[in-house]
Amino acid sequence: MLPFLKIMVKNLLKGPSTDPFPFAPAKTPKRFRGCASHDESKCILCGICKHVCAAGAIQMRAAEDGSGVEYVLWHNSCVFCGMCAHYCPTGAVTMTDNWHLSHLAEEKYTFCETSFVAFGECSQCGARIQPRPQVIVDQLGTRSPDRFLLCPKCKRESQVKHATDKNLIQLREQQ
Repeated sequence: MLPFLKIMVKNLLKGPSTDPFPFAPAKTPKRFRGCASHDESKCILCGICKHVCAAGAIQMRAAEDGSGVEYVLWHNSCVFCGMCAHYCPTGAVTMTDNWHLSHLAEEKYTFCETSFVAFGECSQCGARIQPRPQVIVDQLGTRSPDRFLLCPKCKRESQVKHATDKNLIQLREQQ
């Protein structure tokens, strides 16, 4: 009988070993993978996240006026696999530690994260191009910044002009 009392007193002194949930917030482990989150300021609209999402929780809808794309992330459909965040080239999709996804039944068709990603603009002709967030410009646009913000048509014309100028210089040097 004495060993049992010894254990009981020891446990009483330690305090509770379980979370006091729902009376206090539950602890979330540091590496816990909760619902996904989308940052429209980093998105380049590549669509890889939508392609790898097995549950179909990500939708990308073009705006009626053609100014951009509406990005919808359905938390009810997401299975927290993290593939979207793993394959996102710019880090626009991340996994949070938020697992609090309870909601009313009336909210099941509105329980999503919606954001709008506007198209970029060609610096030469003003045509709509994929957005160029500052993160991408800093990483990739440093090599040829004048061409990085061009549409494909203006970029081709720029390359042709650059190549012909280079050929003319070589011809002048040979003569």
